[in-house]
Amino acid sequence: MRIIAGEFRGRTVKAPKGEGTRPTTDRVRESLMSAVNSARGGFDGAVALDAFAGSGALGLEALSRGAACAHFYERDGAAARVADGNAKALGLDARRARVHRADVLKDPPVRAHPPFDLVFLDPP
Repeated sequence: MRIIAGEFRGRTVKAPKGEGTRPTTDRVRESLMSAVNSARGGFDGAVALDAFAGSGALGLEALSRGAACAHFYERDGAAARVADGNAKALGLDARRARVHRADVLKDPPVRAHPPFDLVFLDPP
């Protein structure tokens, strides 16, 4: 997998091993991000939530395209470590990319400050 556009365009993103996650394909991410970009008028300054993060590809793509920060929620420890590793490999610190090892359905981030502008839900 790779980042499609923006600051990190062409950089690779690792996927968690095994059958527990299924990464969103490059083509699907490209279409989704294009639609969001068109509907929102860009990603600049957005605060994103990547629920069911897996590799973190959706949130990382948003960050690459100009989102201010992204929160990644992943309940699987191995997948959360991969998402965190992907963010660090891109040089992102916790102010821009924060990985939460939690079940977004059982412990939703209802009091996020600032509130989320974009919410990506791509459950397994």
